[in-house]
Amino acid sequence: MKNLLKKILNVKTRRKILVFLNRTWCAFCRILPMRNVVLFYTIRADGRLLDNAKAVYDALDAKKVVFAHKLPHSVKIKPLAYYYLLTSRVIVTDDYVRYMRAIKLRKGQKLFQIWHACGAFKKFGLDAPSLLTPAEERSTHSQYSAVAVTSEACRKSYAGAFGISEDICLPIGLPRTDKLLRDAPEMRNGIFEKHPQFAGKKIYLYCPTFRENNGVRKVYNSEIDWSEMSKAMNDDEIFVICRHPIMDYRFENGEYPNVIDLTGESTLALTAACDVMITDYSSVIYDACLLDVPTVFYCPDYKEYERGFYLDFPDGLPGDMITNGAELLEKVRGAKENPPAERIQKFKSEQIDACDGHSTERAVEIIKNWLK
Repeated sequence: MKNLLKKILNVKTRRKILVFLNRTWCAFCRILPMRNVVLFYTIRADGRLLDNAKAVYDALDAKKVVFAHKLPHSVKIKPLAYYYLLTSRVIVTDDYVRYMRAIKLRKGQKLFQIWHACGAFKKFGLDAPSLLTPAEERSTHSQYSAVAVTSEACRKSYAGAFGISEDICLPIGLPRTDKLLRDAPEMRNGIFEKHPQFAGKKIYLYCPTFRENNGVRKVYNSEIDWSEMSKAMNDDEIFVICRHPIMDYRFENGEYPNVIDLTGESTLALTAACDVMITDYSSVIYDACLLDVPTVFYCPDYKEYERGFYLDFPDGLPGDMITNGAELLEKVRGAKENPPAERIQKFKSEQIDACDGHSTERAVEIIKNWLK
């Protein structure tokens, strides 16, 4: 039937029919009874909630439903999304809800954004290059009832990025940081049990983030001579790579006994197990800082990086930045021997002072008050 319709109708006509069907379905959903249910909506994984949303879901004693589907959504999935979004009393999300551009929430509904990243580091939303127009960005975020942020100082940045009032940006901390603060020793032990070859080693964890050009993803060249680095490393050192989830390619161009790619492992657990964090523009720096792990910022493409930053980069970072891969091992060893403790504490107080191990409790309390 689908192929037959494609032959009979042109693209413009099919699109008009889909718009009509969507509007009709949404109008029907709007007259259905409102359910005193909490919808957890995520596009970050299929069939499961990740760290932030999962922490709130597990702690919340209420009727709950999960919609977890990566984009793009099929025509079979979209009606379900509209139904949940228009009949659930509270909606909790950790990323964009694209459907907000097409629907207006009903009276009494609440939309809670528990953004997946800590702090205000690299620019996003209205402040960064995007494939969306400014109008599309604003309509995506305009219906938030509350946005969780990690410090008083971050409220302004989130308000600007989402085009919303600072009043609804609440410095309650990020729920997923509770587990890190509470269970770091257990998480570290879990990594060592899973990877016994790490015993007695200094672990250098490399967590690069993805790159873009005018909002379009591009392949990252680390500009590291992996062969030379491997040869230069001591017997008690190991270099662990954990790529951003959407970086579906390897970049170490070879196999080395002391360089291991553990992408897919819990980044939180690896952070708890490492001695030094190496990253560039990733929000993993906040997890490292919470555990007082020294961080080295390796940014070979610093001059070309287009996203921009909310903080003073690189002077406002909790560690040194370098651009030359040949200097990386020496700089990492220096951070291990002499961690920049004062810079780390200053960064924590400015960016994540609300992450005190009780962020999940505060998020749950907000939701419960809405359900009343």
